[in-house]
Amino acid sequence: MDAKSKSLESSLTVPSVQELSLQNPQKVPQRYIRDDADHDFCTFPSSDPSLTIPLIDKAKLVNTDTQQDELHKLHLACKHWGVFQMLNHGVSSVNNMGNEVKRFFELPLQEKTRWAQKAGSLEGYGQAFVTSQEQKLDWNDMIFLKSLPIQNRKLDLWPQNPPEFRYIYIMLLNL
Repeated sequence: MDAKSKSLESSLTVPSVQELSLQNPQKVPQRYIRDDADHDFCTFPSSDPSLTIPLIDKAKLVNTDTQQDELHKLHLACKHWGVFQMLNHGVSSVNNMGNEVKRFFELPLQEKTRWAQKAGSLEGYGQAFVTSQEQKLDWNDMIFLKSLPIQNRKLDLWPQNPPEFRYIYIMLLNL
């Protein structure tokens, strides 16, 4: 495995943003401050329709009266964008998962660090894809979990608190 590929399979350990903020710094650490040239990575909502991700309504896809128009929209979304947002998909677990993730991040730092990334891994609570000590970082914490293929899941890193986190995640994956 070459060095570039290997760097995407692990991450250097860095303190969590919550941990840093609890130290009451007078200034944001330099590593989290981006130069003006770094702002190219940002995207902002736009009133320009050509910059709006296509919305596909599943209810319209299964309705014979609206199916052809929605299929045409789906075709164009796939052809020109390669991505779309599905509405009325009937998967309530997505909302439930979002609520569980929110509940996880509301936990005290000590509780979240029970599922912290291990040295040399991407998975767990922390920051992923940190490949150098000089790298600019985002001012946020995350949780990264591999779900598929099943044999790559590391359930010891999947939070048991909030209690429904694992259950809803597994339900969502089995849809």
